Amino acid sequence: MIRRYLPEIDTLRAIAVTLVVLFHAYPTLVPNGFLGVDIFFVISGYVISRAYLFPLLERRASLADFYSARFRRLAPALFLTLGVTTAVAFMLLMPRDLMNLAWSLIAQPFYVQNFYYWNEGDYFALPLEKPLLHTWSLAVEEQFYLAFGALFLVAGGRRRLFWSLLIGMPCLSLLFYFAFNTAGLSPRAAFYLLPARLWQLGLGILAFCVVRKYREGPERSRPFLSLIAVGLVCIAPLITMGNMNLAPTAQTLTACAATAWALALIELHTGHFALLRLRAVRYIGKISYPLYLWHWPPLSIGAIVLDRPLNAFESTLAMILAIVLASLTYHFVETPIRSRRLIPDRRALFRAFCTVSIATLAIGTIILATNGAAFRYPERVAFLFGTQQDRVTGRCPTPDQILQPMARLCPVNAVERDSGILVISDSHADQYRDVLAALGHAYGMPVSYTRTNHNFIGQIRNP
Repeated sequence: MIRRYLPEIDTLRAIAVTLVVLFHAYPTLVPNGFLGVDIFFVISGYVISRAYLFPLLERRASLADFYSARFRRLAPALFLTLGVTTAVAFMLLMPRDLMNLAWSLIAQPFYVQNFYYWNEGDYFALPLEKPLLHTWSLAVEEQFYLAFGALFLVAGGRRRLFWSLLIGMPCLSLLFYFAFNTAGLSPRAAFYLLPARLWQLGLGILAFCVVRKYREGPERSRPFLSLIAVGLVCIAPLITMGNMNLAPTAQTLTACAATAWALALIELHTGHFALLRLRAVRYIGKISYPLYLWHWPPLSIGAIVLDRPLNAFESTLAMILAIVLASLTYHFVETPIRSRRLIPDRRALFRAFCTVSIATLAIGTIILATNGAAFRYPERVAFLFGTQQDRVTGRCPTPDQILQPMARLCPVNAVERDSGILVISDSHADQYRDVLAALGHAYGMPVSYTRTNHNFIGQIRNP
């Protein structure tokens, strides 16, 4: 098991979280900063394989060790963020916004919030109205951990099958990514769901496997190659390619490949490269996970309360607050629990996780049952807020999206006819879905909604 600390990995984490934070706080400054999440996934795959892949294969570690370590790393900071965010939202948000938060809150203990946001709509559609939107990536990572463990249960004792699946699954995932994203079949699925993200985590795993097998190479050139690779990681999100359809895919592939290359070279180089070991930068990498958790809620809740995005000064204040909270979380929550100074026993860890999960579900359920905690207001006002919650949720039912992920239309009534009514509109049209469905049924006309509008609008403009 290779457990030697590599400070350069924290440097890469610092780059990734900085890209994400700048993208959210100052969108025009780094318009492609969302690629920081892709970089995080590659790093995660590499670090997980570095610590557990071969120990698990060689039976020097168990899946219980793996999962308890992952919970110690991820769960405490997450639930702390959820608790504080919910408390602040309870004090500041109106019932409708609090209801939206409650639905995503209920998904958190099960790590299925990515499915919730996938069903809600595009990541870039009204993101500031969703204070927990950024937690979708944690759900993807936890689902990957389940798949990682399942791989050992299914094929751990059969090496040929194991390596075939370990290589084949990321390759298949990359095909899903191209089909969903580049071909335009379902960009939302490519963004939110594990099948189209697994290749990024798998790329990190395969990079480590290659490094472990081939350690020979021109030692003198490695530091400079490492610098070039890290430079590409920084530069890829800044490159603009106009309106090319392949631009996001090319940028993602470049950023992920450069990250895997940098990780491999960092592992191979046994010397010191000062530029990649700056203490201040490494510290940002150390607190990158809690910083990722804390940076978004102030931006989102602030925008909801002010009814506008935060300006540069307000965003800066929010980021200062996020850094302070991230540092406190790292030193007083994450580190003590990971080092077992707090909750040393695995059973105690499981009990603590179950307790906070039940509390999270209970709070979310109470908010939903009370129409967004409308009891905070006088009775007549609370009644109006309750009426406001009577609305259609979503354009297509979730089962329909799961059973027919490639479909471009969403039928809203069961009328069979060659011609019918097609609704191309924004989310406001969802409010009239049931009315239009009933009218279509009364007049014998099938009614369908588009799942996404951009392809249809493009065909109308360019027939």
